[in-house]
Amino acid sequence: MRRSSAWAAGLLLTLLVGGGVAQDSGGPALVSMQALENGALNIWVIRQAVPKRKDLQIAALHHATPLTYTEQTTGNFGQSATTFGQTAGSYGVASSSPTIAVGAGAPGVTANSTDEEKAAAVGYAAQTSGSFGQTSGSYGTAASDHGQTASSLGQTSSTYGTSASNHGQTAGSFGNSLSTIADAGNAASQAKGDPVRVANLEFEERLRRAFPGLQVKYTDVPANELGDDLRAARGTKLYPDVLVGPLPAEWWTGWQQEYGVALLRPAMFVDDGLQSERSQPEVALLARAPHAVEGRAFVLWLNDDDGVCLGCGGGVDLSSVGADGAKAAAVAKSAIGRLLSGESLGDQADPAMADFSPLLSQGVLLTTANGLAGDADLQIEDVSVNGKLAAVALRVMVSSERAFGAAHPLLVLRKGEDGRWRVLHVSLNLPTYEQQTVRKSLMDSAPPDDDGDGPVVVAGVSLASPLDGEKRQVMPELWWDNKGGAGLQVVEWQIYGQGGLADPQLFLVPDAASRLRTRTVARFMNTPAKYRWRVWSVGNEGETKISPWRSVVIVAR
Repeated sequence: MRRSSAWAAGLLLTLLVGGGVAQDSGGPALVSMQALENGALNIWVIRQAVPKRKDLQIAALHHATPLTYTEQTTGNFGQSATTFGQTAGSYGVASSSPTIAVGAGAPGVTANSTDEEKAAAVGYAAQTSGSFGQTSGSYGTAASDHGQTASSLGQTSSTYGTSASNHGQTAGSFGNSLSTIADAGNAASQAKGDPVRVANLEFEERLRRAFPGLQVKYTDVPANELGDDLRAARGTKLYPDVLVGPLPAEWWTGWQQEYGVALLRPAMFVDDGLQSERSQPEVALLARAPHAVEGRAFVLWLNDDDGVCLGCGGGVDLSSVGADGAKAAAVAKSAIGRLLSGESLGDQADPAMADFSPLLSQGVLLTTANGLAGDADLQIEDVSVNGKLAAVALRVMVSSERAFGAAHPLLVLRKGEDGRWRVLHVSLNLPTYEQQTVRKSLMDSAPPDDDGDGPVVVAGVSLASPLDGEKRQVMPELWWDNKGGAGLQVVEWQIYGQGGLADPQLFLVPDAASRLRTRTVARFMNTPAKYRWRVWSVGNEGETKISPWRSVVIVAR
């Protein structure tokens, strides 16, 4: 089992905020995966932020085919009143004009005749406003003869556009039903450029296969509309049980406290020290959810890398593990309780146990709200005994109104010459399949028998490379002289952080063949930092010899 421990650097500072006390019994009720067998679940899948409707309308205008418009002011549009038509003074000929004037000797003209009388004498007639042009009543067309009436123009409201029944889709034809969502997801996975979507599709398919009887309602929600949608859906049957996907920053800075349940942080391990290929989406649990039990079971399932864990919550029957197993289990349960309370193990620790800060142990109870969960229930999941060596898998369960989650510590114990079991190793949080791998390996430690004459004695190893304190590039090769007698070599390693040594991890190296030298690539040393490591030689009946520690400083390539 392997683990990346970069998180340990600043963890101690966070843990100083408060403490939590684990309970041996009478704690909160455990949650079983069986709640997902035939239940119901509302999952809101968080998508990338999209523009809201008003923003889309504005964007549509900006991206429409451009039209050419020219702005016209009153000064340059049409003609001004002074340039249109003729003024009264410029129309016709004045009666006093010389062109129409006549002398006093003309017929009907005397010396006392006026200009109008003189003009009339030669055939000109003055026009009054009443006799000139046309009256308003005779000009143009009456309103009743112009254009169309309102009833004959255009279309009535009943014939305009499309009726509501022909527009869009009905609710029954929109999206996917439960029977088709998996196929739709498979088709959508063609878009491989979106790792978040790929991760969501993977979990949807895993969930469908693991719990075919679970009735799941998926709702896509853009990240920038999550707050509005949560407020609108609160108290309705549409309210989500869980959120899955890239949660917006506002969730961690305030919304989690308002809407959610703080979760225990998941185990931060990776296979062989390298990033696991399985994509895991972010998840949030909602308080006052319509399907609270199913929501909590879903969170456990999603964070448990074996993806099954149907028996979680049942524990092991200690009467079935023998007297030694029951004694080892009791010591392990007491030890993890003390560690979670921030205490040291005292005389429960093997003299060779790898040391680390008791405060770091409380990191198991650290929540996504950056606080420590309160009381926890301790459950023994499995016990294995191989002579002088025992492995105990536990489950730490927090289930309260404001905090929820599970962690899976693994303790390795060694029986001393006085017959007492003491803790040799503690891995604070592993997935169940990692727990199983270690337990099975430690139980099958018989060495290769060269001649079959008598018992094979574990002789231990001598570390060869790297030298103590040496600098190496990432993932160096470790090797040691193998003196024989072991069927399993185990590299125990720790990383130095700002708060000191992180909890130790185990790297298994099977030793099924006789050889004088063992070489292995330290794939867990993939981050520039200071590490320390040593080798266990495990033989028949759990007989174990442990080498001294060596340190190595890993530098970037």
